[in-house]
Amino acid sequence: MQSIQKAIKDNQEKLGSIPVFVAVSGGVDSMLLLELVKDYFSVVALHVNYNLRGKESDLDEELVREFCLKKKIPLVVHDYNLGAELKQKKSNLQNRAREIRYEFFKQQLEKTPDSYLFVGHHADDQVETFFIQYLRNAGIAGLSGMKEISNRIARPFLPFTKVQLMSYALENGLKWREDQSNSKNDYVRNKLRNQIIPAIEIEIPEIHSSVLTLMSCLQENQMRLETEARKLVETIKSSGKLDLTKISNIDSTLAVELFHQLDISTSYLVEWNKLIQSQKGSKIIISQSKFLTSIIREENWFYFQLVNEVKKIKPHFRAFSVSVLPKEFCKSIIFFDQQKIKGQISMRLWKNGDRIYPLGVNGSKLISDVLTNSKVPHVERINQWVLVDEEKILACMHHCLDRRAIANQSTSDILCIEIKH
Repeated sequence: MQSIQKAIKDNQEKLGSIPVFVAVSGGVDSMLLLELVKDYFSVVALHVNYNLRGKESDLDEELVREFCLKKKIPLVVHDYNLGAELKQKKSNLQNRAREIRYEFFKQQLEKTPDSYLFVGHHADDQVETFFIQYLRNAGIAGLSGMKEISNRIARPFLPFTKVQLMSYALENGLKWREDQSNSKNDYVRNKLRNQIIPAIEIEIPEIHSSVLTLMSCLQENQMRLETEARKLVETIKSSGKLDLTKISNIDSTLAVELFHQLDISTSYLVEWNKLIQSQKGSKIIISQSKFLTSIIREENWFYFQLVNEVKKIKPHFRAFSVSVLPKEFCKSIIFFDQQKIKGQISMRLWKNGDRIYPLGVNGSKLISDVLTNSKVPHVERINQWVLVDEEKILACMHHCLDRRAIANQSTSDILCIEIKH
């Protein structure tokens, strides 16, 4: 059984001499974890008393307190009246308890930036997790289960069964308390633990090791997906785009991981696949993402519009009168016939349906057609400004001028507009 202790030592070699929190319920897994971890790390124990089982809950806390006092381990207890809360608001007890303790753990981790949380999850928990995720129709990420080290959480007992941990604890005279609620089959995990998995093991004794082997393979595949998706995310965040050649190589499993890292709901996968076949200018509007607002289909690439992207920078202009037109013109200075201007001149973003009467063209054109002819990417069109008076468009900035108010050599009242960026 020395391999159990070696697992803790291996974590110390991986993580170094860092401050460590240990989640301790009072059960055999967490008490053994605390007993071993204290010899390799600077430890603070964390205990949550949900006040659900009356005296039993208090005895759990008392055991943890006595152990920590004896071993001179600092202890932080989170006292929470979950029973009272559930009377007022119905919710899943196990899920709510998990939310409470992990929020408590998160708060403690945030107080010590370089710290890690050690929890006592073991191989039996891993197998139960596989079946729960399978029943939920989870993908590779869910079925691959818990990792030994991830997101500042370490689980050194994952390679070991509950029987192995209990045997080691008994050999070393460790005291712990059994949570009697674990024997009740009120929840899916308890039914799996107490009824379903033991029944399967009678017929298929190797089911435990087979599931763990499968989960190991799935974890390797998931790690590959995470690495590939991370590279795509880095490209998106640095350039805002992905070439269609790269997009065509993204299969459904990689797309799911990419969406996860971009904080996009997988419900957008159908629209994503449609966008690949769509025409230029099609888009997906993303809601409730920390990173993206939309994905736009361009000629040979997808543009990913980031939440913090700088956009809609309004150009400034200066208006003043002049007596004559210059011999040479530049794009940043426009000359109008003051008599043909209606009301105030202003700058606004173009909108669908806007029309302009370009110089040298018979009739009018939609601004959208002007931008298409100028090969302006659709992602850049959201920042296209037009100069207008109170009646008409005077100019589509950087692309064309409207002929209806342009000054000529016979104009006597000339208004000069100087564009400043």
